[in-house]
Amino acid sequence: MEKVLKNQIKLSDMFLRGEMETDEKIRQKLKEEVVECYKENKVAEELIKQFIIHNNQVENFVIRFSKEENFNDKEKEIAILSAIFHDIAKGYGDFLKHGEVGGEMAEKILLKKGISKELAKSVKLAIERHMGVQGYPTEKAKKQYGKKFEFPEYATKVGQIVYECDILTQLTEEGFDKILLLRELDKEDFQEDKKKVKEDKKIIEQIRILSVLKSAKKSYNLIKLESVKKEAEKLWQKIQEKYGMYNEK
Repeated sequence: MEKVLKNQIKLSDMFLRGEMETDEKIRQKLKEEVVECYKENKVAEELIKQFIIHNNQVENFVIRFSKEENFNDKEKEIAILSAIFHDIAKGYGDFLKHGEVGGEMAEKILLKKGISKELAKSVKLAIERHMGVQGYPTEKAKKQYGKKFEFPEYATKVGQIVYECDILTQLTEEGFDKILLLRELDKEDFQEDKKKVKEDKKIIEQIRILSVLKSAKKSYNLIKLESVKKEAEKLWQKIQEKYGMYNEK
């Protein structure tokens, strides 16, 4: 069985102290490079728009909650750069490997920009760990790699906040719509939804929304940091109000 991640990562491998090496101007250039990567890999234009919205949401959440969790400058910088790059390998290639591949890509790009190897490696490790050990990616991985498979879990609060802010976006209106679109475009998910249409005698839009609602609830339950959880509660309430009519009896 092929493992998605090549290395087991130790907590001591994260470099969480020191001054910031990037500013807003540099980070804006890095975000533009991520978009160029999507285009070079022929990601659909509609998906690129969704990914930009998602990446910006994760970054904004990371900035907000890293402040609330009293991160130092280096921890905040690692988290922000990880948010910018975390999905750079998504939309092409193997979805289950986008954490590993994205981490490697981010490290290479940062090193070429003159960023220290310590910061570049820390960003790589946080991205590799943003898949989580529960939820949709893990469920999909277990089908492909076996029931015992697990992605490596975050080892620091920096990794945790990147992971939780990523799944928090699924509870926003924009994030929910992005997952709906991804489910429609994914061949396996599309076939699964078509099968449920026949079994449950519901229209495919309803089936798709029910699937994403189920996934969103799992995401909500995976969030542990108190500051992030409070926001998740508000967003989950709005999701229920908007899509609650689709809930199965």
